[in-house]
Amino acid sequence: MSITTIVATLCDPFRRDFLLRAIESIHQASERPVRILVVVNGQSFDKDLLALLTEREDIEVVQIAEGSLTKAHIAGRRLVDTEFFSFLDDDDEYLPGALDLRLGLIETRNGADVVVTNGFACRAGEDRLMYTRMAGVDAQPLNELFEENWLNSGNHLFRTASVPSRYFEDPHPYMEWTWLAFRMAFEGKKIVGTDVPTFRINDTPGSLSKSVTFISSNISLYRRMLALKPQRKIVSVIGKRLCNAWHDVSVFELSAGNRAKAVSAHIRSLTSHPSGLRFLSYTRRLLG
Repeated sequence: MSITTIVATLCDPFRRDFLLRAIESIHQASERPVRILVVVNGQSFDKDLLALLTEREDIEVVQIAEGSLTKAHIAGRRLVDTEFFSFLDDDDEYLPGALDLRLGLIETRNGADVVVTNGFACRAGEDRLMYTRMAGVDAQPLNELFEENWLNSGNHLFRTASVPSRYFEDPHPYMEWTWLAFRMAFEGKKIVGTDVPTFRINDTPGSLSKSVTFISSNISLYRRMLALKPQRKIVSVIGKRLCNAWHDVSVFELSAGNRAKAVSAHIRSLTSHPSGLRFLSYTRRLLG
């Protein structure tokens, strides 16, 4: 085996069929055997489902006490003993041949550390391509990251020697994949992108992306990026993103009736970057 695929799961009975589908898709993703490592995290697991997984000879099951996706990923990464590895969420799926295609790319592109691919986001039963700019990732991965976040939970293959456990041991809440992509690109990892779809991410209700917690996480993420002192062009791009994020916080707080917090966030949006001046017209709505 040259690939380990890590599937983190709460082993929730309501996600049983999704989890089994994800595991089957890994088998269909390669003509070669793949080490499938299922990391059950937390104490709310379904005993019957756990027993079913444990009895299977085609997968390995490990358990960690804390119900944490991030810690499950870390635990899985530390157990990788193959040349390459990947992750897959328990409600998503690989397309047939996905891992073979990624493996072919990473083995034939001299010195490639990571392969990322296009794929589908499935909402209400309808597939939509997620990316339009994958062709530019090879040449300018850091610049392209701020055009489209080219790394996600199901579209990659990592070279184990190039992406050690430390990359997963310092995650950013709610923005783990963006922070990981930034660090790899910033440190000069060779990243290869392809427009070929190899995965399907299935949309689930209750998205955190609409919460103020998620928006605020963007702000702290951009600050972490700036602390690494990237080149001036990237600093400017991050400044614009920071400005937009503060504006989003202001709009959210205003809609929630928290006018004082909205005003504070608005002031930050105006002063974070010169582009914030475009939000001046919003001031009337905020104060009115």
